[in-house]
Amino acid sequence: MSDTFSTRKFRNPIRSVPVKADDEPKQDEPKQVFLGGACGLTTWRKDIAIPLFEEAHVSYHNPQMPLGAWKEDDQYDEMRRKDECLVQLFVINASTRGVASVAEVAYLIGARKPVAIVMEDIPAGTDVYGKTIDAVEADDLNRGRIFVRAMAERHNVPIFKDIAEGTRYCIELVKSLEDSLTIHQVKDILSQIKYSSHTFEAEEAPGGFHVWIVGMEQDAYSGEPALQQGRKWFVSLNCERSDVVRTAFKAVSTWAEHEARENFKYKKVRVFSPHIDLDALASYKGTSKKPLIEEGHKSKTESKTDSKAEQSKNQSCSV
Repeated sequence: MSDTFSTRKFRNPIRSVPVKADDEPKQDEPKQVFLGGACGLTTWRKDIAIPLFEEAHVSYHNPQMPLGAWKEDDQYDEMRRKDECLVQLFVINASTRGVASVAEVAYLIGARKPVAIVMEDIPAGTDVYGKTIDAVEADDLNRGRIFVRAMAERHNVPIFKDIAEGTRYCIELVKSLEDSLTIHQVKDILSQIKYSSHTFEAEEAPGGFHVWIVGMEQDAYSGEPALQQGRKWFVSLNCERSDVVRTAFKAVSTWAEHEARENFKYKKVRVFSPHIDLDALASYKGTSKKPLIEEGHKSKTESKTDSKAEQSKNQSCSV
């Protein structure tokens, strides 16, 4: 069997969140909001955002560490927590350069993920950790912010200047998404499905998720065993848990049909191959007088049935 409805082979299924097995962090309950953006010596989280979240009974993850404590390996835990949350709040103010945050926010907007953004420019002459931002550097840093504003406007994502206002908007987003699925939930559901020795993968997609099946199968053309990957199926954020299971079953059904199409032959030809080029099929002229596809053709049985139906209709109308 080869890749479902594709001629490509996938020997290494892509995972959306890389986590090193030896350093996998101890997982706690997923939070509703990830508090992204300016860290360092900033206090906007504990002074403004966190009190509002606690008042609204919204859970949050605060990734802020002491200045200089963040290490490259910390990205894996952050990526997992971002996947698990419903909404990400990003504050990009003049207290830090915000280069990484600008890149993250641009990605979130383009991926159409739920995000609340608070952003302000950096004026020339601003002191950032003992260094004065001159006019040239300020222009460079603010150019990224201008780009984010343009993207946000195109995707109808509001940008706030006031942290409290942006936090309240974040809370509204959370309330609107409380009953929606998360990638953490989708992966948990898929982990409970058993089909032969196959597994199921999932990734986030605009407005929902993609799920697909992966398994070792004998390649129908080479005869060699290979890791095969089925097509990706979309699951909306607003679907129920049962819909995820039904979609997985559809993936299995299509996988089995694909195998049948590849192994079914008529006169040694895969006449129902899933890899037939349909444009080539539609334009096929052939060498015989009989066309490959007869448009408007009806079998004798169909013609007789239609004739009887027409007679019955005329009799009914005459009555």
